[in-house]
Amino acid sequence: MRRRHSMLERERPRLEIVPMIDIMMFLLVFFVMIVLKMIPDSGVKLQLPGASTANELKPTQIVIMIDPTGGLHVKNQSITRAGLQTYLTGLKDANKKVDVIIAGDKSIKYQRLMQVMNAIRKSGITDIGLATKH
Repeated sequence: MRRRHSMLERERPRLEIVPMIDIMMFLLVFFVMIVLKMIPDSGVKLQLPGASTANELKPTQIVIMIDPTGGLHVKNQSITRAGLQTYLTGLKDANKKVDVIIAGDKSIKYQRLMQVMNAIRKSGITDIGLATKH
């Protein structure tokens, strides 16, 4: 009986911290990656035009960026105007309502903005917003 009692004293439960630290680091990396995916299309550097009467828009599904050279970007990937129209037509067919925001650099030509808006409207999307800085 005495031997059994001494055996229990030696085998005390231990709290292992290393696996807990590994799990916490995994969760931290996971949440950082999720937060980075929540920031929409931040890869193209733009100087948005200002507007004193601008209203804040709700988060949208699609942000089309027009860089200073007139290039189009959707979800950090370059796209042509024809490719944009095809992409948006596919989205319109899959979803009932698609909202689009155009974020154009302040140095782009007005004609380029109209070309992009025409491509969006030809795809069947009518809810279009323009991004500005307030």
